Amino acid sequence: MPRLIRRLLLLSVVCAGGAFGQVQGTFAQIAFGGSWQTTFTLINVDSTDLAGVTLSFFGDNGSPLNVPVQGFGSTSSYTFTIPVSGSTNVVLSSTDPSTPVTQGWATMSVTSGSVRGQGSFRSTTLSGGIFEAAVPLSTAGSTLCIIPFPSSSNPAILIPFDNTIDPATGRPIYITSLAIANTTNGPLSVQIEFDDQSNTQIATGTLSFTAASQHMAFVTTSPDRYPASAGKKGIIRIHAGTDSVTVLGLLSNANNAISTIIPITQ
Repeated sequence: MPRLIRRLLLLSVVCAGGAFGQVQGTFAQIAFGGSWQTTFTLINVDSTDLAGVTLSFFGDNGSPLNVPVQGFGSTSSYTFTIPVSGSTNVVLSSTDPSTPVTQGWATMSVTSGSVRGQGSFRSTTLSGGIFEAAVPLSTAGSTLCIIPFPSSSNPAILIPFDNTIDPATGRPIYITSLAIANTTNGPLSVQIEFDDQSNTQIATGTLSFTAASQHMAFVTTSPDRYPASAGKKGIIRIHAGTDSVTVLGLLSNANNAISTIIPITQ
């Protein structure tokens, strides 16, 4: 697994509206500091009303996370407006490259207008290379951005994974990483299952969030996670709905190329 991806995950996508005055959607991962920055590009598609938007940020421990908003300063909740039929960019970027890399997640709420959003975050290497990926904006109790199956009494979020290994070198060809956050108001335990392409179970476990808004990001094949998935490909089943967690999957290779894995709800 490339060292950069062991440290954090990436994000970018266009998605759409929801009910006004409440959390409209969540971004499962943000990052800033060091060579990383996160950019939200938001568009007010309403041709009549000004849009009122609030982005709220949380750290891995679930507490509000102060982020460096370019042109504003450090804050854990940033409220702003978008002109009628206009757009704006919100950039999280530290001016000091020696600042430690920090990760977390974000929610977006809208009080007026109709907002669609795209978030992206990237790392720029010393040689000028850029690593960047995309993720859908997850909406609670909805499938505006996550590909849906018909509704189920036992909801699950499915993420295809690929952890195949080059037999000639013994090194990974691909590695799958996950970011997941608890969007409920209290502790949460989530069952996770890895099945290969023939639906044979490879590994199971429990993701334990001891407090509201906690977040975790990890490489699936790490020794303290699910090493049995190394050399395999198949499906990750997260036994929870989009009303309780927000999830991001990423596929990377040894060259640091990154692709977003679009979650599927069941």
